[in-house]
Amino acid sequence: MEKEKKKSIIGLMGALLINGVLYMFVNTFMVAYFYTLTNYDYTIISVFYIMSFIFIPLSTLLLGKTVKNKMQVPIFRAGIFLYCIYILLIALLKEQIINHYIWLGAFYGIVQGVLWSPGHLLVNEYADDISNKFVSYKSMIGNFLQIIFPFVFGTSIELTSFSHVALMVLILSTIQFSFSLFIKEKDLYKNKTYNLKEFVNYLKTTKNEKLNIFYKIMFYEGIVNYLLDTLIVIMIVMTFKTNISLGILTTIFSCCSILSVYIFQRRLKNSNTILITSTVMTVFSVLLLLFDITRISVIIYNLITSIFLILLINNAEEKRYNVIQNEEKVKQDYLTEHQVVSELFLNISRIFGFLVLLGISFLDNLLYFKILLVVVTLSIIRYAGLMVKLNKINSQ
Repeated sequence: MEKEKKKSIIGLMGALLINGVLYMFVNTFMVAYFYTLTNYDYTIISVFYIMSFIFIPLSTLLLGKTVKNKMQVPIFRAGIFLYCIYILLIALLKEQIINHYIWLGAFYGIVQGVLWSPGHLLVNEYADDISNKFVSYKSMIGNFLQIIFPFVFGTSIELTSFSHVALMVLILSTIQFSFSLFIKEKDLYKNKTYNLKEFVNYLKTTKNEKLNIFYKIMFYEGIVNYLLDTLIVIMIVMTFKTNISLGILTTIFSCCSILSVYIFQRRLKNSNTILITSTVMTVFSVLLLLFDITRISVIIYNLITSIFLILLINNAEEKRYNVIQNEEKVKQDYLTEHQVVSELFLNISRIFGFLVLLGISFLDNLLYFKILLVVVTLSIIRYAGLMVKLNKINSQ
């Protein structure tokens, strides 16, 4: 591996690892903060995410042409800079964030869209030949960071204030920007034209089974990963009531995830066996919650999902980057368009999931919350089934 490429991979890895910590802050502690400020009403949380998931694909669509024409690294850095502004706004608004959740959700969507429009492409370009290792190591190191930071964030929020912790996160954002300075722009798309319509027609004409299955996986990813993350936070706060408990439990579950990813990467070789086992265990954990949402059932559920669900999510993330390894036409001409379509499928299901959660918040009945857990469970089964199917096609 040449020196420049190695340097860029380290910079990209570092930036994405810190992004994982920022993501955990926003999607764990900010959700909990919204939830407690509104006296355990998740209407505002739902609207915040719906706005976010509308503006992520809109930003991706608007930036498609630009990121294809050798502007990936500057836009990636712009996304990090916008993230800094977003965290600063949270720190300044303090408790008033519940009065500004609509435009904050929209702005968060723009931040994520600007960051990830080039982010996925940079992973494709620099880690194409090591995508499995890149995702696995990013996951293990990321979970190690999530051993430290959830406890720090949870304790600090409880003992000081949410805005104080937001300023700590702002420092992390500046470190993330520093990592991005190591990434060098690649000139892969010279004389290439961005044409999303042409790519959609290409998919229709070729009837590419692998890509069609993959986009379905991305649809279920939005429900299995993102909606489930929010439901987990709501259940922990609903049963334990404090940010310290949220921080401690998140730390413990991150330890389990590190061990799980290590075993997956180093010891186990049969991907389909892992997928099926992970699905069975995750479904079992959800069934426990359907009987009763108690402290014990929530802990068991989170323990099992931290060990097994992470394997499903990592498998899907790896496929996002390696599904096109043997698709030379897509790699050479439509890599940007492929990632844009992936984002569209991902965010359509996210919007759908949080619209359902919004509806449940108006009904204010735990039974409907449990029904949503059943929907998520069925999605997990379908999600894993599609990955097994894609593995079988790849092995032919």
